[in-house]
Amino acid sequence: MSKRIYKEWEDIYPLTLIQMRYGDKYVAINCEEDSGHIQNVNREEVHYRLEEWMDENVSPCPYGVGTTIMECMNNLLESMNNKS
Repeated sequence: MSKRIYKEWEDIYPLTLIQMRYGDKYVAINCEEDSGHIQNVNREEVHYRLEEWMDENVSPCPYGVGTTIMECMNNLLESMNNKS
């Protein structure tokens, strides 16, 4: 069985995109919007160590973080293609 290669953002489903209230960042996660960590990511204390928090709480769901939506989505696309 071959590994799927994601070439376009539109290929990613499910997709949740979050504009952080703190820290001027965007987070894109390949998961349903009602997942428990979606509600928890947009807190002030999380933005101080966002990448570390994402690794601890969201993995193994692929995610992307960036200062723009494009950067965030490109990081998610890369993460989707690098997952096992």
